[in-house]
Amino acid sequence: MSKSKKTALFILIFLLLGTVSAGSIYTYFSEQGNREMTNDANTQGDAAEEYTEEETQNETSTENPFGEPFLSPIDETVMQQYIHAMSHQKVEAKQKWSFYEMTDERILYLLGELDKGDYEHEHVYRDILVKWQEGNFSEVDHDHNEVWSLQGGTVGAAKGILAPQEEEAYLNKQKREKR
Repeated sequence: MSKSKKTALFILIFLLLGTVSAGSIYTYFSEQGNREMTNDANTQGDAAEEYTEEETQNETSTENPFGEPFLSPIDETVMQQYIHAMSHQKVEAKQKWSFYEMTDERILYLLGELDKGDYEHEHVYRDILVKWQEGNFSEVDHDHNEVWSLQGGTVGAAKGILAPQEEEAYLNKQKREKR
């Protein structure tokens, strides 16, 4: 076997072993994390045993209903972007560059994030989200503009609230969600 073939074979074996090792390391640490979470749950006493597995998963789940992989609690900038983008389905504005459909699940998620993090403008976000959770959108244009101004907005101020038919048309027109 020539020297170049031996070198190529050595490199190939090295790369294969490196890939296997990296996968093993990732698996090891993933399993360690799962074990630590399980041990933490076990130390909370017998009351934890009363929950079903599904209930336990729901309580510890912080899956982002916006479909983005952020650590919890989310950053304040992201909080603002989500609230701002959700408000677009309900407000009149000349410019709307972002959109996320406003859902109960997303509102609850953001309220939960407020409980986990330290936000400079928490009272603003909480006031808005609680109103929305209660189905009160009578000031949604003001809500939009308040968050929009925190973001330094200069174009796209809300000038009113969409009628239900206009909101439905806006939702139907959206192709994808984005911050």
